Amino acid sequence: MATHTAASTSSDPPLKVKPPQAVYTPWRLAVYDIWVLGIVSTWAWGCPISQYLIPLFRSNVGKNHLDIGAGTGYYLRKAHIPPSAQLTIVDNEEAALSVAIARSNRPDARGIVTDILQPLPATEKFDSVSMYYLLHCLPVPVAVKCRVFSHLKKDMTADGVIHGANVLGCGVRKDNWFAAFIRRGCLKHGVFHNREDNAYEFERALRENFHQVETWVVGSIFIFRAARPIDN
Repeated sequence: MATHTAASTSSDPPLKVKPPQAVYTPWRLAVYDIWVLGIVSTWAWGCPISQYLIPLFRSNVGKNHLDIGAGTGYYLRKAHIPPSAQLTIVDNEEAALSVAIARSNRPDARGIVTDILQPLPATEKFDSVSMYYLLHCLPVPVAVKCRVFSHLKKDMTADGVIHGANVLGCGVRKDNWFAAFIRRGCLKHGVFHNREDNAYEFERALRENFHQVETWVVGSIFIFRAARPIDN
C-alpha cells in the first residue's frame, strides 16, 4: 500500500495539497506522454527520450531509489525498476504523486509531498536519485535551482548516483519554428521558468557537489549523471 507524507519546515508556510483534478484522467495522461515526452521532446528539443533518457534512467537505478518530480510517472513506468528495489517518489502535489505511484506499478512505493527547493524530510540514504524534466519548471533563478544538488547529496549514500535532464533556456542551438512556438507558449503560460537556465551553471553546481560528473547537451536538453557526493 502506498504511503503519502506531507512535509514542510517551520520557517515556511504549509504546502497546499491540491485534490485530484480532471487533468489526471488516463486519456489526458496518455496524450501528455505522447505529445510532451514524445513529439515535443523529439522534434522541438531534439532529444528523443527513448534513445537518450530512458536508457540513462534504467542503467542508474539502485536498491533504494528516489524519484523527484513525479510528473505522469512515465519514466518510472518505462524504467522497469526491480521489485526488490525500494522506491520513494517526491512531488509538491499529492494528486500528481498518487498518479505517479499508480503508473509505476509499485503500490508499495512511498510518496512524499514537499518542496524540492528545501532539504528533504527523509532520514534514510538513497543510492540513486532521478530528476527528469523538472528544473525548467521551477519558478526561481537558476542559481537557486542549483542549490538542489547541495541538498540532495546529503540524502545520498557515499557511492550514490544522481541523474536527470531538463530543457535549457540559453546557450543552446537556435530553436526551430516548432521549438520556438512551444517555448513561447510555455513561458507565456508559466509552464517554463528557464530563460536563464544554462549548461555551465548546472555543470558547475554538480562538480561542486559530486566527485564524478558527466554531462551532455542533446539539442536543447541538458543531461547529467553525477556520482559520489562530496562531503561538506
